[in-house]
Amino acid sequence: MLQSNQYELLDKLRFGKDNDVRKEALQELINLEHEAQFDETDILKLLDDKDPVIQVYAIGAVGRKQMTSGIPELRKRYLESSNPLILNELLTAFNHYESDDFLDTVLEKLRKLNKKPLFFLKRWARSEDTSEKGYILDQILIPSLKYIQQIGNPGVEKSVKPFLEHEDANVRWHMLKLFDSLEIALKPDVLQKMVDSDTSPLVREQAAIVLTKQSSTN
Repeated sequence: MLQSNQYELLDKLRFGKDNDVRKEALQELINLEHEAQFDETDILKLLDDKDPVIQVYAIGAVGRKQMTSGIPELRKRYLESSNPLILNELLTAFNHYESDDFLDTVLEKLRKLNKKPLFFLKRWARSEDTSEKGYILDQILIPSLKYIQQIGNPGVEKSVKPFLEHEDANVRWHMLKLFDSLEIALKPDVLQKMVDSDTSPLVREQAAIVLTKQSSTN
């Protein structure tokens, strides 16, 4: 059962008068985690709190403590949620485990994102607003690609390859880094086309690096 000091810190995290107060409350809560002052059952119960601020904290705590008992719930929430704040915190939690336990879950979400990108805006916007698109890129898509780059294997190729032609240059650049890191070979003509005609100089540069690297190993 949560103690009074823990409830007080959670209230500060939720209702603190400014960002500094909320940051201090979060750090104190994390300190209590390190001191083993939190029971795993209590943290799992906080995942069901109606306030998304508390949900985000609980997700982070599950990840920081690498709770194996929380893995099924984290997977479930990642597949079901359309809230970028929740999804971003879940990706951070996945990284704490330093394992491929969540790889299939992240790939499934990317497949949905590729098929229905506006699905992720339903709680945020009903338009093609570029700032909302950017939020999805920064909070969901690019962190997902980073996770796959760190944890993945060549078997992810089919799931992620469509993003190689994404309209955003940052996504295309991360895709080249992902393919290079996981040693997934791209066809020389695909790379050469990116070198010659991609609108982003950074993408053209990275494509040239990958093309040279692949050519030297063939």
